[in-house]
Amino acid sequence: MQGRAFYRPATGTIKAGASKVGTRPVTPTVSGPRRLTLAAAAPGRESQAPMGRFDAAYYEQYYENATTCVSDQQTIRRLAAFVAGYLEHLDIPVRSILDIGCGVGHWQGVCRELWPEASYHGVEISEYLCDKLGWHHASITDLDPTDLRRSGTFDLVICQGVLQYLSDRQAARAINNLGAWCDGALYLEALTARDWRENVDRQRTDGEVHLRAGEWYRKRLTRHFQNCGGGVFASRAAGVTLFELEGNA
Repeated sequence: MQGRAFYRPATGTIKAGASKVGTRPVTPTVSGPRRLTLAAAAPGRESQAPMGRFDAAYYEQYYENATTCVSDQQTIRRLAAFVAGYLEHLDIPVRSILDIGCGVGHWQGVCRELWPEASYHGVEISEYLCDKLGWHHASITDLDPTDLRRSGTFDLVICQGVLQYLSDRQAARAINNLGAWCDGALYLEALTARDWRENVDRQRTDGEVHLRAGEWYRKRLTRHFQNCGGGVFASRAAGVTLFELEGNA
């Protein structure tokens, strides 16, 4: 389920950014006081992306076809190198990794390179990818982490392009789960309403998601994490000390 989208920098060129990708530009509509969603999701109802969307055709289009592919190993390697360097700077050791929504496994390869002694656990909701690549089949809302590791906690949790596919209630539960599973650092990417309005190329980004304000995420994340910037969040259990301008408390 993990993926990349296309972000629009100020120069007008296109660079890789965060979130799942699609081909249909869709104008989102307001649904309720807090949630910006597409009309396909009825106001007030619990909904998430149909799991059938993440089938062989989907991954062929967005990950295997060179003309439409929007994510590759090189992009994730640069991102992972940044995360690894930052965690080393923060003195957060990485001995166990949970990649929730691991998709085609781009993080798996670079994690082995950057943290060769760490155990890696890939979890995916797509039955197609679980059958093909052998991932542990579960979702971010129902995973029992002790199925993967006796302690149920991990030094590094990766959650890229997942939360925007969940309703408000499901996403809040997922963030609480991330807080419980992570005792080191979280790397998080989630498409927000502002990203959709200002940052992404809608022709290449999947808009069939729940577009929430960044503040909605920050309010819930701050209960469990310190925002270190760059998508890196330190677990409050890790006891990391940040200088005032390094991140947001």
